[in-house]
Amino acid sequence: MLIKIAAVLILFISYNAHAAFMQFNFTGFVSSIENNANSEFDEASLLNQPITGSFTLDLSREVRGRLETGWYWWGQVEYGLPVLTSQLNLGSTTYTLANQGIYNAFEDDFFPEEHIEMYNGPDYDGGPIGDGEYFSDFARFTETTSQGETNLTYDLSIYFIDLINDFLVFSEETELFDKQPDFSQPFSWVDVDFTDDNQKGSGTLRVRENFYPAAGGFERNIDSTLGFTLASVNAVRVNSPSTWMIMIIFCGLLIRKRVTVK
Repeated sequence: MLIKIAAVLILFISYNAHAAFMQFNFTGFVSSIENNANSEFDEASLLNQPITGSFTLDLSREVRGRLETGWYWWGQVEYGLPVLTSQLNLGSTTYTLANQGIYNAFEDDFFPEEHIEMYNGPDYDGGPIGDGEYFSDFARFTETTSQGETNLTYDLSIYFIDLINDFLVFSEETELFDKQPDFSQPFSWVDVDFTDDNQKGSGTLRVRENFYPAAGGFERNIDSTLGFTLASVNAVRVNSPSTWMIMIIFCGLLIRKRVTVK
């Protein structure tokens, strides 16, 4: 297993100098908090607080997906190497999802559980369909002791759509062969009016912690969801992920232990 993980690290480093990545930086504010088990997020102190974050997409790895209509494409990364890393900044706390725990030793495979979508308006069946994108990232931390196993998971996603501006284009290959759309298109999206739906965006961060006692059974320690409204998304092309992000990926795969949130 260590050899396989080391090979993954070498792969990341080998294309680091020449691969291209797209970074989707977003801003917004906390709009809802739901605590189904314990209180990971405090509603009284966090509601309406500003958030920032980003999704970084590896452009060198095409995601297999399908064009559902002439304006909507979706793709899922269920197996193999991941294509996304992400983070959410909430006050002094940063949640980083950098492919931790996506390797399953029993299956000897990677399970990133990532999802990306693109919408390319302007209309469908006489109704408005805007330009927009969706990203969903996942991380898992597992800790095993003599008492049992603890699984801590993070799910981060954002979605935005614009019925006014036409800034995304599907290539001919996408339209004919279900190829991945061109996610390298730069843009700057801003919701100029939160009172209407002409431009809208939202996101969630769900934190779950489950404990499986060695004697059997199941205990849910945490199940909390932070909802936020997007104010802006800025898409820029970058040459490579930072060195610290590569090290996080390696350490997450190698150690796969409970996260320490900074």
